[in-house]
Amino acid sequence: MPTTERPERAAKAAQATAEAAQHAHEAAQAAFRRSVEEQTAVIAGNLQSELGQRLVAYVTGTRTPKVVGRWAQGVEPRDDARQRLRDLYRTVLILEEAYTPDTVRAWLEGSNPDLDNQAPVEILRTGDQAPRVFEAAASFVH
Repeated sequence: MPTTERPERAAKAAQATAEAAQHAHEAAQAAFRRSVEEQTAVIAGNLQSELGQRLVAYVTGTRTPKVVGRWAQGVEPRDDARQRLRDLYRTVLILEEAYTPDTVRAWLEGSNPDLDNQAPVEILRTGDQAPRVFEAAASFVH
């Protein structure tokens, strides 16, 4: 192989890596935008459809899963629950770019090596380390 081909391959690989990183950044930004722009009722309805009331209620710290249905109908959640709902939605948006709802749910509930073997739902439920979950989701997708 001529030596001129190696630098060309390296340049192509570097360009592909840069393009993938740019795509990942754009996808993360789009997920963030949607998670803050969507109405709470839309977010609750989408999450209820994709993940079910029980999982959404668990992540938001709500004792009664039926409350998620009320949110989907327009009742506003408490501030802390609303933020967790948006964080969960942002995570789902990142993941659903590449995966089916079943895979998204499995990822959310499973022990994750990028999160010190904690399940993402556990971290999102605490509400204080959501950015770690966003990063792990983006890493899983790309």
